[in-house]
Amino acid sequence: MKSSKRPHPDQKVMFSRRSLLSGPGALDVALQNEKAKSLLTKREVKIVNELGLHARPAAEFVRAANVFRSEIWIIKGEERFSAKSIIEVLTANLNCGNTAVIEADGPDSESAVAGLAKLVSEFKDEDLNIDAIDALV
Repeated sequence: MKSSKRPHPDQKVMFSRRSLLSGPGALDVALQNEKAKSLLTKREVKIVNELGLHARPAAEFVRAANVFRSEIWIIKGEERFSAKSIIEVLTANLNCGNTAVIEADGPDSESAVAGLAKLVSEFKDEDLNIDAIDALV
């Protein structure tokens, strides 16, 4: 017996292609839930390291920023730099005494901003090591 691709007119079809595509999909629902949990958080920080946010502390800062799920930026003046990119953090040219804003948007934005602000304040101690990053999480 050959099976027919179309159901018999008396049979009910539980799902059709149209019903699957007409409403929001699982991905859409997940993205909406993620946005609902998202919270924009900002904090102003002052660069206290005598050498500024140079290569080594910038690398540690970027490593720490990449631990978080939120989108994180450094705002200096009118410019905005991704805190998850070593090139952008170095381009921000944050020297000793400069102030900048750390801004995060996402599900862990509060802990991201708090942790990164604490890390920047600890950069005055040149002996900072990877343990400081592990303490952020």
